[in-house]
Amino acid sequence: MRALKAPPRGPITASVTAGQASFTQFGCAVCHVATITTAPAGTVINAGQFTVPTALGDKNIHPFGDFLLHDIGTGDGIVQNGGQGTRNQVRTAPLWGIGARTRFMHDGASVTVSDAIARHGGQASTARTNFNNGGATAQANVLAFIFSL
Repeated sequence: MRALKAPPRGPITASVTAGQASFTQFGCAVCHVATITTAPAGTVINAGQFTVPTALGDKNIHPFGDFLLHDIGTGDGIVQNGGQGTRNQVRTAPLWGIGARTRFMHDGASVTVSDAIARHGGQASTARTNFNNGGATAQANVLAFIFSL
């Protein structure tokens, strides 16, 4: 997987641009961040199992996910790295390439992106509420944006 190319973006339309603005305004971008800079080349990670090569180090990537643990109300009770306090936390999934998926969320239990958004609770409840209150046009634009990733 380290050698796979990032999925290409879809067309950037007016709806997609408006959707990105709403996505950020609603609070989705707090966890689904647009840009992450990879660790510097030479960094040893995974308890010494991997050294970041030059080809992967110090790169700006756009996964639309922070890969951090968050309690969004859908955790399955499995303890993550970090002890018992992580048992109901899940890692933010990147949204890039989402159009190639047929199931959503960490557990694949959502069959539409709208269903996945509706399941967001806990730390993501404000973003979910803002999406729900955003109106049909803003919601459609956010979905257009998400599927452009």
